[in-house]
Amino acid sequence: MILILGSSHDDVLYYETMMTAKRKEILFDRYPVIFGKLFNQEVAVVSEIYTNYISGIVTSYFIDKFFVILVVCVGTGIGYSSDSLPLSVAISGKVTLSDVNQLAVRPVSIGQIPNGFPTYFDSDSDARDILFASFAKRTQTPCFLATYFSSNTFYTREEQLEPLKNYGKLTSLDSGVVFDCIYGGVALACNMNSVSCLAVKVVESSFAKAIDYQDYSKILTLYVDIGKALSGAIGDIGSGDILEGV
Repeated sequence: MILILGSSHDDVLYYETMMTAKRKEILFDRYPVIFGKLFNQEVAVVSEIYTNYISGIVTSYFIDKFFVILVVCVGTGIGYSSDSLPLSVAISGKVTLSDVNQLAVRPVSIGQIPNGFPTYFDSDSDARDILFASFAKRTQTPCFLATYFSSNTFYTREEQLEPLKNYGKLTSLDSGVVFDCIYGGVALACNMNSVSCLAVKVVESSFAKAIDYQDYSKILTLYVDIGKALSGAIGDIGSGDILEGV
């Protein structure tokens, strides 16, 4: 099974429309789930996921109950670096949990969980390559390899980022930096269970700048392009490519 997670219904609407043999459930009496097939692959689509805490719990539930080979986060993120341009698509190279910094154990840095966990989690390179190829083949949408900083805090002010900068994990020289609030929990759950994961999101605005709601129709159009590329990649994976997990 391939699991697709989004925050809003808009994030996942394309996949719901394209799926066949659909059935609906409500997970934990709160989170809408659509089960079905996409290019003959078993797929589950979940929405209304807003924090790393919840994304980690939901991902762990699906991995425990089903044979999950890939978890994909879709939706929007906030561009921080100058090259993370609004209305482009950020495909994850790696992700760090940007608010893991309150532990008494030393040495600990931002994003580091002690006892064997890495500071950064890598996205699956095979799935990433398949997705980049699918974008090139099926769309004209600009996309770039991104480093996700994933936090349960929705960063809106520069001063919120000082702890990250002080620990040397985020500077104005970093490239391809995108903020989100759910991919870190997914990556942690996948790393613990050796399951592949990936994020592919629209950069909706630049950091500390309000979204231009006149651009929202453009974001929805990019959702369709992401849907075409991701659905095509899922079909390519189903045709014989093997994901080995992390």
